[in-house]
Amino acid sequence: MENNFKYIIFSVFDVCDFILFTEIVNKIFKDEIDDGKADIYSKIPNIDEYINPQSGGSHLPKFSCWQSNIYSNKVFFISNYEDGLSNVCRIIQKHLKCCVTMCALSNDTVNPFFKFYFSDSNFKERLVQVYKEDKWVFYEEGTPLDIEDINYYRNNRIKKRLNNLIINEYLLNLGIDFTKIDNDIYRGIVYRRKRW
Repeated sequence: MENNFKYIIFSVFDVCDFILFTEIVNKIFKDEIDDGKADIYSKIPNIDEYINPQSGGSHLPKFSCWQSNIYSNKVFFISNYEDGLSNVCRIIQKHLKCCVTMCALSNDTVNPFFKFYFSDSNFKERLVQVYKEDKWVFYEEGTPLDIEDINYYRNNRIKKRLNNLIINEYLLNLGIDFTKIDNDIYRGIVYRRKRW
């Protein structure tokens, strides 16, 4: 994964069975597909298409899911929506009863947004966010995970409490190297909404 983005948000599901994952996605979107409003097809995704997603919800949703030889026990999810289609990810998780991690990273943006979210297979959630609107805001809920360093959250400068480096550290603690999430992909799907 390149670092030449302004904003990226993606999810990681702790799932080995990509076929089951695909079946769940097809089940969730069955009505849209049957009505000809959406397509799902096999394709190795081009992650660059999802970097710097459009703001607002007026555009048609599109997302990709993939599995790589490096992370054969995980399925990655990325979309063209700024919120990472978090509700879709929660629905998928509820069907699969698996752990899911969602991360948002920012570079050189006017309103940076950083997010680390984790939900276990019992749907117990942990969320840490730092973002800038008029001023910097820090928000957390849930019990800290063993992989976190809560000393970061005590920093007087809110913008130092969570950033790309810290999120990358947490991902590494989970066994995921952000720079390699799109390496050696061997299968994937693309969901594309064609019309409302």
